[in-house]
Amino acid sequence: MSYLSPRFVVRSDSPEREVGEYARAYGWPKVLDIPEDPESGDVRSVEWEITGGARLRFFRDGATGGSCFFVEAQYSELCLSMTRHAVAGIAVYTRAELLNAFDIAAHGSEERSRALLLAALGAPPAHDADVHRRIREALGDSNVGVRSAAVHAMSYSPASEYIPVLRDAATSDPDSKVREEATELLDVFAQVGIGEM
Repeated sequence: MSYLSPRFVVRSDSPEREVGEYARAYGWPKVLDIPEDPESGDVRSVEWEITGGARLRFFRDGATGGSCFFVEAQYSELCLSMTRHAVAGIAVYTRAELLNAFDIAAHGSEERSRALLLAALGAPPAHDADVHRRIREALGDSNVGVRSAAVHAMSYSPASEYIPVLRDAATSDPDSKVREEATELLDVFAQVGIGEM
């Protein structure tokens, strides 16, 4: 069993360079380097082996263009301490900043869509009530792009709590694209064993 930290969205114009410089400063070897390949669906991913066999994992999100990192370790204490170390050494957006960016974005705007996706990307791996509330709000937006982003945002941290809103979007959204996306995500949830509580 391994432990995962939350994902942290990097605050930088050169996020990969910043995370790489942090890893190099401690002499941690790069153990994985996957280039972005839209045709195969690969996102830009880099991993470093850090203290105690833990891994620092960096990736660039294809939907937002945002970059984030997280720590994976075999022991919870190691994961927690290395996560604190990384967050102290790499500039990241705070949770409050990510949530507030959605709250202040104009309804129906592309900024609102991107802010929701970044908030979901930077959310904890388990269901998060603050992100869920914003997803529900976005599903009521008049702009189809914002509603589509709300469906996509649920894929970052799949949870049974999303099933009722996904079902509603799959049957009631005024746009066929959003209905189709919600139906597809419901199918994915079912395939990986995520059902209603």
